[in-house]
Amino acid sequence: MPHRHHPTAGWEATANRAREIARDLYPHQVEGVGFLLGRRRSILADDMGLGKTRQSVIAMTEAEPVGPWLVVCPASVKHNWVREIGLALGEAETWLVGPGPPPPSGFAGWIVVNYDLLKRDIEALLDHAFTGVVFDEGHYLKNHRAQRSRLARRLVVDRDIDPVVHVLTGTPLTNRPRDLFPLLQLVGHALGHSFLAFAKRYCDGHKNDYGYWVTAGASNVAELSVQLQGIMLRRNKDEVLDLPEKQRTWIEVDVDPEVRERLNDAVGHFLSGERDGRGRRMGIAMFSGARRRLAVAKVPQTLDYVKGAIDQGEKVLVFSCFTHATRRFTRALGEVAVTITGEVPTAKRQAIVDRFQNDDSIRVLIGQIHAAGIGINLTAARQVVFNDLDWVPANHWQAEDRTHRIGQTGTVNVTYMVARYTLEEFIRTILETKSRIVDDVVEGKALGNAMESDVLVELRRMATYLDEAARSRGEDLDQGAIEDLLRAASERYVAENSASISRHARRELKPVSERAIQALAQALAGPARVVYAVVSASDPRAHHRVEVEGADINCDCKGFSYRGMCRHVRDLKHALATGMPVPEQYRLLRSA
Repeated sequence: MPHRHHPTAGWEATANRAREIARDLYPHQVEGVGFLLGRRRSILADDMGLGKTRQSVIAMTEAEPVGPWLVVCPASVKHNWVREIGLALGEAETWLVGPGPPPPSGFAGWIVVNYDLLKRDIEALLDHAFTGVVFDEGHYLKNHRAQRSRLARRLVVDRDIDPVVHVLTGTPLTNRPRDLFPLLQLVGHALGHSFLAFAKRYCDGHKNDYGYWVTAGASNVAELSVQLQGIMLRRNKDEVLDLPEKQRTWIEVDVDPEVRERLNDAVGHFLSGERDGRGRRMGIAMFSGARRRLAVAKVPQTLDYVKGAIDQGEKVLVFSCFTHATRRFTRALGEVAVTITGEVPTAKRQAIVDRFQNDDSIRVLIGQIHAAGIGINLTAARQVVFNDLDWVPANHWQAEDRTHRIGQTGTVNVTYMVARYTLEEFIRTILETKSRIVDDVVEGKALGNAMESDVLVELRRMATYLDEAARSRGEDLDQGAIEDLLRAASERYVAENSASISRHARRELKPVSERAIQALAQALAGPARVVYAVVSASDPRAHHRVEVEGADINCDCKGFSYRGMCRHVRDLKHALATGMPVPEQYRLLRSA
């Protein structure tokens, strides 16, 4: 049962707490938090861009206010989880695993680890008594026999602790019921008891001519959807009407230190104030090669993110400034992708666009930002990913608007991959700041020359301040000093533009209905418990006890004990989920 935030307070106090939680959330996120609070273990299967991370963090800390909490996720979004935890909770202690080990036992904050490190660090992680565990991108665990899935189960199954468990995924798993089984094991659902029983009923399980079980199909899918109500919540973007037209996400990634240092060396020469023979600042000639190497270094992590979007049924635009990176994307994605760079003749580009727009087998368009970022319509995609950052903000907005234009009926999700501890963090600050001011720009038309200035102009403008800051600390421009100066430049830039940002504030969230507030308050208060008696199908003189607690229904019959399913539970679940009267053979014993 979820933690009751005000155990001795009345209903009004609980409702007030619900209003406080809902204040900074979209209405659909309020519903999602309430859903996650309705059961200690559940699956949130919202589409990409609906804010599963924020919903999970808030629900987790409401259910279990004291950590430690564990997040297991793909490597490409580890830093994003740390960022989102901070945005949701303010001051929060986090520990990022990799390349270093997990923290020692006794750490009480958030631990974030990627799936690939579970094998290395499982014993150290098992030293912690986690009060909550999140498995992000749960489709990474779709094979219940794989080592990754077995390690995940060790964290939450057959331990002396009973953590809250959230499995987050954007993949519509009911299309492939077999993939859902390991997630049902993690969240402790009765259907996770026996894979064979599950496969026979929901995966069209049967033996082939060689005597092997075939479980790749689907059967009784409508019944499965009913049985999952209350344990799995899925909303797609078309069903959610409260989203803005465009959402931006900044995902921080790590790159090889040598690649990072090469770009920062160029920054150091630029900030040194030295001039070359033509009077230009030193370092400018170094930028192009350093940025190209950085773009290539980020390709594997961007690919990981893009493949996750493809798995979730999305079409994706992937932009890079450099053909060196686009060629790697083209090789890695193969037949599911088409490419537009400056090397593609203009006359052939429309045919490529038409394939992406109309051919469902083409899931990705890879574009060089200057060649594919203007003048074409790519509304088949609602996911836009920038592998690297152009130095002219308007180029990004033009590229974003290939999807965000007439003909687009849904929210466009724009994701920027940002290399940590590099000049890209300063570029992100510029883009993020200006995008808040120009959020309603159409076709990339910015608000005056100041909005179109490039990164070098901004960095040059900050140079005097940065030189003074470096001299005041008596530092040489080594790597650490450059990183500190870029961070200081970011803070200064935001401060200088704070007045403009406030004048062009983000549109307000739509108000949350009182009905949604009351539903969230009920979730905070805890689930109701109802007990029925039902006549046994095999012995009319015997009765079975069927207990309903929130979304869970359990029965004491042998069929339920062995298979995790029985007719008593299925029939009652169907009635409750569809709003039909409880069948008369179910005699109410107790309600609380």
